[in-house]
Amino acid sequence: WRGMVLDASASDIQYIQRHRIFWQYDLQAKSAWITRENINELLQSSGFGDDVGLLSIDIDGNDYWIWEAIESIRPRIVIVEYNSLLGLQPIAVPYKKDFARTASHYSNLYYGSSLGALHHLAQKKGYLLLGSNVWGHNAFFIRADIAGEFRGLALRDAYVESKFRESRNSEGKLSYVRGNDRIQLIKHLPVVQVVSGETGKIGELWAAP
Repeated sequence: WRGMVLDASASDIQYIQRHRIFWQYDLQAKSAWITRENINELLQSSGFGDDVGLLSIDIDGNDYWIWEAIESIRPRIVIVEYNSLLGLQPIAVPYKKDFARTASHYSNLYYGSSLGALHHLAQKKGYLLLGSNVWGHNAFFIRADIAGEFRGLALRDAYVESKFRESRNSEGKLSYVRGNDRIQLIKHLPVVQVVSGETGKIGELWAAP
């Protein structure tokens, strides 16, 4: 196999480059801050062409907007991180070129998009939603034209609520907030309803799964 890893952390990229997997396989590893303005150029630099096997997007923030912007490749399988706290409504944190999850709100819970937003985008791009991982933060999609006997799941059937307690307090320490108490920490922050383009507060546009 061959592949490419893109990451904003230069030290993480250097770690990959020192690992034996880097020379045993045709693996490219590049340090880059990924935006919707540069993502297609970065992908094209791989030299793989448009019919790639797998694309994984996990950047703790602009995941929805990056997938929306990708036009240079049509992966057969796509894995995208979602924020289960945002429920099923098609909402996403507004795009910001320099978005940084921890800096956006001290709780570390304000990032990404709902599974509903990714499902909406997947349908526009010609993908089926196959499900989520057991941790409730990664969604799996397959391109409809090569899906064969696979059938997409309904949004509610694919949704998994995250159980991990990664919230922080204002001092940056883990606060272990659980369940729906987590959404209370960020309900005053803005999100975009990706179908209508409407912007509002999470508490106004959110609905419990």
